[in-house]
Amino acid sequence: MLKSRLAGVLALLIMTAMVAGGCAAAAANLPTAAPLADAALPPSINTVIEPLDAYQAPVDETKSPLPTPTATPASDKQLRIVIASQVRANLRSGPGTSFDIVAKANPGLTFDVLGRSEDAKWYQVATDVTGITNIEGKSAKDGWVAAELVRVAGEGDAPVVAAPTRDELLLSPDLAATWSVNWTCDSDRCQTKQCDADVKALVNRQASGGFLPVEHTVTWEDACFSTDAWTFDIDQTNGKERTGEAEQNFLYGYWLGAKPGDAVGVFPLDDKEGVEVYCSGPHTVEIEEGAGWTTVYQGNTCHDVNTGMLVYMNYTKRWLYTGDYDGKTYTRAFFGDIEQLEQRLVKANTALALVEKK
Repeated sequence: MLKSRLAGVLALLIMTAMVAGGCAAAAANLPTAAPLADAALPPSINTVIEPLDAYQAPVDETKSPLPTPTATPASDKQLRIVIASQVRANLRSGPGTSFDIVAKANPGLTFDVLGRSEDAKWYQVATDVTGITNIEGKSAKDGWVAAELVRVAGEGDAPVVAAPTRDELLLSPDLAATWSVNWTCDSDRCQTKQCDADVKALVNRQASGGFLPVEHTVTWEDACFSTDAWTFDIDQTNGKERTGEAEQNFLYGYWLGAKPGDAVGVFPLDDKEGVEVYCSGPHTVEIEEGAGWTTVYQGNTCHDVNTGMLVYMNYTKRWLYTGDYDGKTYTRAFFGDIEQLEQRLVKANTALALVEKK
């Protein structure tokens, strides 16, 4: 969650305190190693989310995460195109290079055109044909190919399909969200045992190239730790973070993109309203900290099923030691030092999958 990969997420200064003033420096006083399996795990998602059937239809069913294209009438003749590039052509989720690549089409492949962009620079085609290679993790019935990569085969026409307008974008230019954080440390080496924080996400600059710069700031109660800030570039049309870090590290999984998975429950925002969420885990991330120490994060995440925005996260962080000391050899030894974090969405001004309690 923090900008520094080495420090991990949110507990930015904890590892420094533990290593400099504790674990590594305390090798002269290493306690008896405990089985890692005995360490406390993060709370089960089932203790956090509520059943889907306890809630009713969305508060506002007009809040669709992606706009439904509208087409203009076309002639009776079907327009056909052929991939004319020397290499496979990218098929995207929309008419522009800022949209995700959903498939690739082999050179020479012929398509019936389903639609075209208003400026005629992009053609919409079906992806369920031989010669198409779907991108792993992507699912789409159609894709858009740049007109400069094709040649028209015969006469015909295709309906104009409207691209998303500013008002129809999944994430608005004034996006704002707030999460609450509770952090605890169960270790004699931690100078601070418990601390709360707020994480705020705001857009302070205009979108560039279809990507919205969302600045996140974490502020700790009573200044337990330093304030930190970092920026994610989010695709406005599909809600996905540009770098894809979340695919390798759940601690950075703020923006998975629209429809990340089926709803498994409802995260309650209050006693009347909640968000339908897709949850996954337990996830595991290991970070080598040096001097023989490794931190292991294990946790769970829940994301809004409309936008893919993070709604809930928890993790348990443990310190493991590998090395020789005082005639003993340790291999990933766990000495009982545990840090735990829980993060909950408080509010957001985006099109969440909101539902009301029955």
